[in-house]
Amino acid sequence: MGVGLTALSIWILWLNHRDYTQAIQTGAPIFLEDTGITVLYLAPITYLGLALLGMCGIIVAIRGKGFTKSIGGKLNKAVALLVITGLFGMFFGSHIANKLWAEHFENQGYVECSQPFRMTSKWFKAVWVDSIPLCNDRRVLKMFGAGKRVSDINRIIEESRH
Repeated sequence: MGVGLTALSIWILWLNHRDYTQAIQTGAPIFLEDTGITVLYLAPITYLGLALLGMCGIIVAIRGKGFTKSIGGKLNKAVALLVITGLFGMFFGSHIANKLWAEHFENQGYVECSQPFRMTSKWFKAVWVDSIPLCNDRRVLKMFGAGKRVSDINRIIEESRH
């Protein structure tokens, strides 16, 4: 399970990074950053702890008896250390990763809208625009409110700019 969760985390992060890169390379007027997904950067530490716990359980089941007290204590400490470190890392690492992504997007010429929830009605979404007036553009707000996809909103913005 720990290996599967690690692979899933990596796959989700890869998809996200690909989408960010594509949005920046195409010069999308608006793109959304999933700020909640950054917890997955250090989540594999926790998954490793869970995988170790699972492997120990399998070994005990196969052997038919538990580990000696000294080995069991060391394994428990290792699992606890990995899980606790991973959990703290997920939340503090997420904060640092979000700051690094914000800096990267700003270096690419984008500006973060100050009230993303008002625009998207979604938690953990940051709205990045190439022009700050888009953050308060009634037409853009109506399109988000109507549930239009960002790609459709970008197409409409691009058409109106030309």
